[in-house]
Amino acid sequence: MNQYVSLIISGVVSVIVALISGVISYAASVKSSKNELEKLRLSNEHDIEKLMEQHKVDLESLEKQHEMNIERINIEHKHQMELKEKDIEMQIGSNMISEVMKMPEIRQQINNGFKSGSKHR
Repeated sequence: MNQYVSLIISGVVSVIVALISGVISYAASVKSSKNELEKLRLSNEHDIEKLMEQHKVDLESLEKQHEMNIERINIEHKHQMELKEKDIEMQIGSNMISEVMKMPEIRQQINNGFKSGSKHR
């Protein structure tokens, strides 16, 4: 009977040692997992901050590019308007000259000017 008791005690001790070892291993793995999760969370926070900063820089760049495009379009529009204005002025001037040339008094004066110029030669 003594042998059975010693076998039971040694079995109980083995089970207790195994349980203690398992609990310690579990606690160590939980602590390790928490540390790894915290490292991963911090790493992700830094990555997100970097991405947000890059996003801000990209937005600022796009805004500047947009402003430059608007300015270029405004300058082109202003230039087109000036060209149209000059074209209209030239058309008005040529129309006025052709209308003036149709007037008999002006034709007479031009003919007189040519005749007097020919006499002086």
